[in-house]
Amino acid sequence: MSAKAYRRLGMLGLHLAVIILLLPGIYYGLCLIRVYQVHRLTQERLHAEGVAPNTAAFLVTEGRGFNPGNLYWAVVYDCRETDVEITGIVPKARYWSMVPYDFHTLPLDSYLFDGNVVTEQDGRYTAYLTTRPKGRPNEIDVSAAPAGGLVIRISFPEDAAAANAAPSVRPIGRD
Repeated sequence: MSAKAYRRLGMLGLHLAVIILLLPGIYYGLCLIRVYQVHRLTQERLHAEGVAPNTAAFLVTEGRGFNPGNLYWAVVYDCRETDVEITGIVPKARYWSMVPYDFHTLPLDSYLFDGNVVTEQDGRYTAYLTTRPKGRPNEIDVSAAPAGGLVIRISFPEDAAAANAAPSVRPIGRD
C-alpha cells in the first residue's frame, strides 16, 4: 500500500472516530427533543381540559404500558412554592402505589405503596408532596423533581367504588 492510501485510511478512521464520539450526543439530543414534545403535548392537554397543577387527580385510561387490570390516577404537581396534600382511600386491591415522576418520566426514590402507607381505620390516607420533608407520615420528598407528575396505581382492585373515587388534591402552605 502506498503512503497516499495510508493517509486516506487514517482520515477515514478519524472521521469514523468523530462520528462514533458524536452519536451518543446526537441520540441524547433526539431523546431530549422527544421529552420536550411529550411535555408540551401534556401541558396542552391539561390546559384544554382545565386541569391546573396541585388541584386535581384525573383518571388515565390509555397510554404506553397501560394495563386494563389497573386503574391509574394522575396528579400534576408543582411544589416549587407550596406543598401538595392528597387525600383518599387505599382500596382493597392486589397492589396500590403513589409514585412521583420527574420531567423525563423517571420515578423518584421517595414513594408510597400499600406496604408503607399509613392509613386510618377506614383506609383513608393523607399524603404530602414536599421539597422540605418534616417527618410527617406519608410524606413524599419531591426535591429531586419539584414539578412533575404523580401516578396512583391500583392493580386489580376488589372494591371498584373505592378505586374509582378520585383522591382530593390541594396546595397547602409551608410552615
